[in-house]
Amino acid sequence: MPPSTKVSQHDINHAVGLHEKMAKGQTGGVRLVLSFKVAERMNFQNRDLSEAELVGAYLCESNFAKSKLSRANLFGADLTGCDLHEADLSKADLRGVQLKRANLERANLTAADIRDGFIIVRDKDGNFSYHNNQPQGAVITDAKFNNADLSNAKMSRVFGPRTDLTGCIMRGAVLRQADLSNSDLSGVVLTGADLTNANLSNCILHGATLAGALLDNTNLDGADLTASNFGTKDLARVDTSKSVLPVNIASLEKSVQQIFIDHLEWLKSEGRSGAQADFERVNLADLNAPGVNLSAGRLALCILRNARLAGGYFQMADFSSAFMANCDLTGAKLQGAKFDKATLTGAKLRDADLSPMPVDNMNQRSWNSRLKESNLSSADLRGANLAKADLSGSILRRADLRGADLSDTVLLDCDFSGADLREANLNGADTRGTSGLDKAI
Repeated sequence: MPPSTKVSQHDINHAVGLHEKMAKGQTGGVRLVLSFKVAERMNFQNRDLSEAELVGAYLCESNFAKSKLSRANLFGADLTGCDLHEADLSKADLRGVQLKRANLERANLTAADIRDGFIIVRDKDGNFSYHNNQPQGAVITDAKFNNADLSNAKMSRVFGPRTDLTGCIMRGAVLRQADLSNSDLSGVVLTGADLTNANLSNCILHGATLAGALLDNTNLDGADLTASNFGTKDLARVDTSKSVLPVNIASLEKSVQQIFIDHLEWLKSEGRSGAQADFERVNLADLNAPGVNLSAGRLALCILRNARLAGGYFQMADFSSAFMANCDLTGAKLQGAKFDKATLTGAKLRDADLSPMPVDNMNQRSWNSRLKESNLSSADLRGANLAKADLSGSILRRADLRGADLSDTVLLDCDFSGADLREANLNGADTRGTSGLDKAI
């Protein structure tokens, strides 16, 4: 049952204004205190709420987008359905919070405390108090944490099933006994995270980085580890007998070189002889094949980490959800290729051609390249041709796009934080919902 004292948007605006004065050290500033108050469906967007007192507050469906909540006390607060995208929750106290259906895309939860809290109860006189004998974990079910930064956050046992954590940065996060079953962890960075006794059963871990993670007694039954980044040592203390693992080259019926030869024959004969290359779910890390022709090849969920493919031909190839960190595709022909949800962090794509692929010259029809929800953080895209490509929802943090052709490109909701877009062509590009673009140009 929510608290009974309601506050209006007018009251919120006045109180937040005084709080921001305090945050700036100005005269007349007063800390924001909404503890045990009802402030549902309120607008806090882009406001400075750092160190605010929001203990036990009923804040359902409120808008905190891009707000600053660093070191705020949200102990036991109800944030169900709240919009917290790009919010700064670093070092915030989120113990016992309710985050059902909350949107925390690209939020910063570095060193936040999201561990178990205590149920807040009201006695017969209407007074609130903590019920110290009944611990209550923070409820995070069906929440969206896409691309959020949860580095070093303390989150033991808090996540509920079906949580969307795609692209989330969780370096060093403490997730002991956390229940992440059935969650989408695609692209999650879990380097050095503590997942001891955590439940990751039936999770999707495409493009996830588990290098250096503590996986003692972690439940990976049914977990899809295809196209994820881990070493043999990382999985030494965990049972992967029921996990979905990438295919090893040694288990292929033909050698990689023979597959290349057969594919080239398939292309030349227009499918009448030879065989289409199918490397779906295969581990091709460190592959050295510059100039290779795999046009129309099947490489979805393939591991191409550190692969050297400069100058290669990959027109209309499918790289969906492939793990391609630090892959060298310099000068590659990639017209009409598909990279949806692919991990291309640190990839070299300088002067690569991702322009439309003509498929019907008579009717002037073409097939645009797709990189929807891909991770191109720190990628080298200098001089790349991305005209008319679809990059909706992609991460381009710290990417080098100097001189790139982004004309008529779909850049909806892309993150350009720290990117360099000097001399890039953005004529006709759809930049709605982008972040960091103004500083990148």
